[in-house]
Amino acid sequence: MKKSAALGIVLLACARIAVPQGRPVYWPSQGGDARRSGWERSDIRITKDNVKDFQLVLKRKLEAPQSGPRALTAPVVIGLLISYRGFKELGFVTSGAGDLWALDVDVDKLFWHKRFEAPAKGGSGVCGAAMATTPALTPPMTFGRRPGARPPGGTNTPSPGLPPTPAGQSTALPARVGGGAGFGAPRPVYMIAGDGKLHQINSSDGSDQFPPLDFLPANARASNLIMTDYTVYTTTFGGCGGAPNAVWAINMAVEDPQTANFPLKSGEPAGFAVGNDGTVYAQAGKSLYALTAKTLQLKGQFDVDAAKSTPDQNAINPVVFEYKGHDVIASAGADGRLYLIDSQSPGGDDHKTSLAQTPVLSPSGGVWGGVSTWEDDNGVRWLAAPVWGPVNPELKPTANGAAQNGAVVAFRVEEQDGKPALVPGWVSRDLSSPVPPVVTSGVVFALSTGGYTRQGSELKPKGKATMYALDAASGKEMYNTGNQIAAPASLTGMTVVNGRVYFTTTDNTLYAFGIYLER
Repeated sequence: MKKSAALGIVLLACARIAVPQGRPVYWPSQGGDARRSGWERSDIRITKDNVKDFQLVLKRKLEAPQSGPRALTAPVVIGLLISYRGFKELGFVTSGAGDLWALDVDVDKLFWHKRFEAPAKGGSGVCGAAMATTPALTPPMTFGRRPGARPPGGTNTPSPGLPPTPAGQSTALPARVGGGAGFGAPRPVYMIAGDGKLHQINSSDGSDQFPPLDFLPANARASNLIMTDYTVYTTTFGGCGGAPNAVWAINMAVEDPQTANFPLKSGEPAGFAVGNDGTVYAQAGKSLYALTAKTLQLKGQFDVDAAKSTPDQNAINPVVFEYKGHDVIASAGADGRLYLIDSQSPGGDDHKTSLAQTPVLSPSGGVWGGVSTWEDDNGVRWLAAPVWGPVNPELKPTANGAAQNGAVVAFRVEEQDGKPALVPGWVSRDLSSPVPPVVTSGVVFALSTGGYTRQGSELKPKGKATMYALDAASGKEMYNTGNQIAAPASLTGMTVVNGRVYFTTTDNTLYAFGIYLER
């Protein structure tokens, strides 16, 4: 008994040495969480004081057969994996050709690489382009859960959306959702292959943990995955492979998982997020839909009353945040305004009622990619939107220089007449075709992609990218990467986790800037 206790002490001591300082943080999906907030609230390695000391800490060219604006994703990250090769911090990057790379991002080494079936080539627009889908990780046990929710692999009271267990039957979950729950366990990675099948992959070695599941039509174009409450969600767009514009879900917490979908007849889906109660919010055309968890039944709908869409208003992910005990959805409408929508009655009786809205953010551009949100140390809620094109002077926020090409525009959420209002906060310096920012420790990281021009239905990159660190309270520039990035940035977003900010470029290179840590 004494020998066992001594061995346990030694193992714990080794773990303290092997694991970097601070609690490891996870980035399970695009946007960081199922709410798509873009906010990492617990990264203690980045501060306002040390962001000026950022350095290029990782630059890796990934060999993929296609390149372009969406050919490579930013990584999702497991902060701590206890693998057969020791303690690892792994980043997972996918390509539009069906590649999945597992990278030991702490030491910049390839851990493993696997190629799945890629979508069939052919067609034009999105169906002919290399378009990677960000995979999803099983979230950490505390990920976005309210009291009473069942942790992965647990057997206590089911969380919202799971059917009650019949009397006399076990409450244990199927094996496919029991893995990856413990400290350092091989957390699964979920990825869709070109044949439409959903793979549950062992993050330690790249093997399929279970036979792949039928999920989407073959050669469909899927958006970035979310895995939350044992359910994997995505959307399809472009009509590729004959797949309709729709939201899709597959519940992994039953013995025989079946696919549910909700067709979106109002246009191509622009993005989706999952609320704290499991409600799915999907935006398509001029409408935002609220759908039930797992079964995707219509709960409510908000329609933007706009005669036309702004030219760069596409691919918008809504974001969800909690306000006075219930969810509020923030998104950019097809008219180029930001809206706040009440989750308790999305759109109201006429489907057109919002809690708040802003003026049009740009007279000749639009919001691109999605909206990010965070709370500051005083509990003030903020929203930030990446704008392509000159910012509307009517906003009159605190400016940080002329922004003729684009900018990140930030708003505070304040109480006015008993309901939330969007108050202009600041506009960043000039940015060329920025993507949605990521936020941690009072710092907003903004990525100027280098600029994109439209050629028909396609976006063509122009110049080299630059990443900026901005004060989240004022938008003031605190750091920039200068000329260290050799190509335009991809349009697949950013990741901030464990002291580093990651993104990819159109020449299939993964970059990370941050603070060097002692190893």
